[in-house]
Amino acid sequence: MERGVSIGERTEADLLRQSAGSPDRALTARILEIADGAGYRAALIDGTDGSVTGWPLFASTVRAAAAGLARRGLAEGDTAGVFVQDAASAAIAVNAIRAAGALACLIRSDASPADIAARLNARGARVLITSAPLAELAAEGADRSRVRQVIAFGEAAGTTPFSSLLGSGRHGQPDEPAAAEPGFAERPGFTHESGRPEGNGLTHERDLADPGEPGSGRGLTYRDVVVACPPCGGGQAYIALLDLTLLTGATLVAAPLPLVTAAMRVYKGSGTIVPRGTHVPGVLADRVFSVA
Repeated sequence: MERGVSIGERTEADLLRQSAGSPDRALTARILEIADGAGYRAALIDGTDGSVTGWPLFASTVRAAAAGLARRGLAEGDTAGVFVQDAASAAIAVNAIRAAGALACLIRSDASPADIAARLNARGARVLITSAPLAELAAEGADRSRVRQVIAFGEAAGTTPFSSLLGSGRHGQPDEPAAAEPGFAERPGFTHESGRPEGNGLTHERDLADPGEPGSGRGLTYRDVVVACPPCGGGQAYIALLDLTLLTGATLVAAPLPLVTAAMRVYKGSGTIVPRGTHVPGVLADRVFSVA
């Protein structure tokens, strides 16, 4: 009998060819197709420091990280937790996990260690991807779960650097110039602008499936910019909104919630992803994508 190939021995091409009927993997495959044809436009922008990740770097990071996760034992059908501080890291982590054939369990960025552990245990996760500033909370949650590997964007004691999955290059450090759309600032200077509790937006799956009638303001295109707060809600709805943004080729700007309004102004945002009940002044209601 021919020996089976372990996931650790699979090549990057092997990983990305295997669809296994997974809708999540198919979504990521489509996003990567879009990335491959997007040129050097901006895919992700860190709204706190203005750093840009172009579509080519986004695609190569996701593919390399998927292969790196597989080398570290993440198997097809496994679950990996994602507990990160910003939308850009969430987009990269979730798509890398899905490209590896695994399932992503997104955890709110304001979760407590008990909440983190509960989510990880409910999904049987064995790997957790986090951000360096959240690493201490992530470790506490992981200690109460079956997670045995904590991987962090940035440097944090007791974690594996996300950059080690890539072989070369680092998340958030483009190795090629990214051509930004007109109107992008080099380095935005944000000021605090709080919103009043109100608003509506996309809260149901049918809304995500229906981009709206022409001229309704809901349908996104590659010319749009969507400003997203840190991961919130139950997880899957937030992921669906990130997918909606990336599948249209729009640029995703990650910003802390208090700075979303300022980021919308600086980057000429046409849509925003925020917790349900958040009012974003000056934004049409059907472009406020709210997460319950």
